[in-house]
Amino acid sequence: MLKNQKILITGVGKGIGREIFLEALKEGAFVIGVTRSKKDFKEFSHFRGKYKFFYGDISRQTTIKKIFDYLKKNRIKLTGLVNNAGIRQRKKFEKITKKDLRKIMENNFEAPFSIIQKFCENCEKKKNCSIVNIGSIVGEKGLSELSGYGASKAALNGLTKCLMSEFSQNYKKIRINCLNPGFVKTSFYKKFKKNKKLYNWTLSKTPLKRWANSIEISNLILFLLSENSTYINGQCINIDGGWTSQ
Repeated sequence: MLKNQKILITGVGKGIGREIFLEALKEGAFVIGVTRSKKDFKEFSHFRGKYKFFYGDISRQTTIKKIFDYLKKNRIKLTGLVNNAGIRQRKKFEKITKKDLRKIMENNFEAPFSIIQKFCENCEKKKNCSIVNIGSIVGEKGLSELSGYGASKAALNGLTKCLMSEFSQNYKKIRINCLNPGFVKTSFYKKFKKNKKLYNWTLSKTPLKRWANSIEISNLILFLLSENSTYINGQCINIDGGWTSQ
């Protein structure tokens, strides 16, 4: 499905990002993965030569520059981008400091913004290119003590729609969509499940009565990156077991 594609994916160390990374490799793509620490990932010898890792904080311009300098030097033109890296911030609204707000916006909004700008300069404009931003249903529905996080993800939804309009005029081959997952069984699932009251509340809000598996999210992302989705553009798609449709 992704044969001969060259895709940049941020936040590949765990959870959804790791799943997207591995599935994209299986589908034949060359993948540039970005993660914070070398401890997040081990070598996969059977995919040798099919990927390149960068380690660092994606909210820092030096990390972004390093990635795109490498692409330029090696004459690699991207066809896909997944802005998956981000941080979660649970805090009462009146306790959020300017530093807290700066940190959440730098990671969840400003970094994807900068990477998309670089992608537009680098991408293979003769091919159908696809950008997938990873938002959250918190940006859609709003949840208590997640105001900073929710605001950063809502900003991604707005950015996606604005860029769809702009790209249709200036970058006709670039599609952009935003995927908003609900609760997913990632690294914080076991810890979260120990809070039975909160965990059961999430199940009560989800018509399917369960959390998603990472593969269920990555399958849709791979579809949006592929040539099978060339008429899907400017959409903010909720994948949440029915939460936002209640």
